[in-house]
Amino acid sequence: MVTKKEALVTILHWARINSYLYLMKKLGLEIIVHLLFWLSTAWLITSGFSIQAQEIELVDGIETVHIVRNRDWVLQLVTCIVASCIAFYGNAGLIITANRNKRGRKSILGSISIFGILVFLTYVLTEYTIFDDSLPIPREIAFGIAIFYFAISIAYGLVKSSIFNERRQQQLIVDKDRAELSLLRNQLQPHFLFNALNNLLSMVHPTDNPKLMDSIERLSQLLRFVIEGSKAEKISMEKEITFLENYIELQMLRFNEGEVDVAFHITGDHRRQVVESGLFIPFVENAFKYGTEPENRARIEIHFDLSQAHTVGFTIKNKVLLHNPNGIGTGIAVTQKRLGLMYPDKHELTLSKTGDFIVQLTIQTQ
Repeated sequence: MVTKKEALVTILHWARINSYLYLMKKLGLEIIVHLLFWLSTAWLITSGFSIQAQEIELVDGIETVHIVRNRDWVLQLVTCIVASCIAFYGNAGLIITANRNKRGRKSILGSISIFGILVFLTYVLTEYTIFDDSLPIPREIAFGIAIFYFAISIAYGLVKSSIFNERRQQQLIVDKDRAELSLLRNQLQPHFLFNALNNLLSMVHPTDNPKLMDSIERLSQLLRFVIEGSKAEKISMEKEITFLENYIELQMLRFNEGEVDVAFHITGDHRRQVVESGLFIPFVENAFKYGTEPENRARIEIHFDLSQAHTVGFTIKNKVLLHNPNGIGTGIAVTQKRLGLMYPDKHELTLSKTGDFIVQLTIQTQ
């Protein structure tokens, strides 16, 4: 009898195979379309522009037209098409890669360079004959072929980039919705808790129990950040740091005095630069979850480098007192994916685990 676990493994296995087959089918269809495009356009160009003369033969009153083609021109046209093909995929690949890495300026410079090389090769093809005793193809035809294919390569690259951007945006929306849904589930109806905490806060006298009042107020601020901050795509580093400070203060209530030492340092004053909300909290949560333990001394070191106007440096270090059997936590895995989507080629994340667990993250905010 097949168990539920075996059935689930089988379903996932077939789902993976079906996904692979779908991708292969889609890739195969795209290759076929490209081959048809090049074969059809090459046939039209060579058949249309290789005509050297037309001979009319009259036999028994029947007029027959014979088309005389210049074989040397056919070879020159094919050479021009091959050069255009290389430039086509070089330029399209450059546009797609630059768009994914958000390097528009380099894409423009690269396209200009490729077009310049193509024009030079076309000029050489029309200026010097490849074969002895043969005339070069007309220059306007050669340049027309080069410009035609290069213009299509730009359109192709932009369309592929647009499709990629749309898929990435859809993935970001899905991930954000999942994160918000998970956050709401974990917070047990934050709107209700936020209102309840405000009611409790009004019942606490400031002089009777100042520590309790301060803790309730910090938790209220955390919930406000969760409710209001999650609606914004990006927030300032000032708000992000305040959120982390409140979270740390609440975590410290679990421990006796002297058990956990948190060193929180900030270098630089560029706190107005904005980042994606909630990027740093999973690393701090991970440090408290696996780097602290009741009745054991622990130390967590957190450092923000805000000395540059458009760069955020973040480092957190803690000893590993409790081991995670699953490797890194779900929060860190999700954050890695968000960084890849929101800051492609604009971030550097290093996770090192020896005696200490060290996270080093650098983000280019512009």
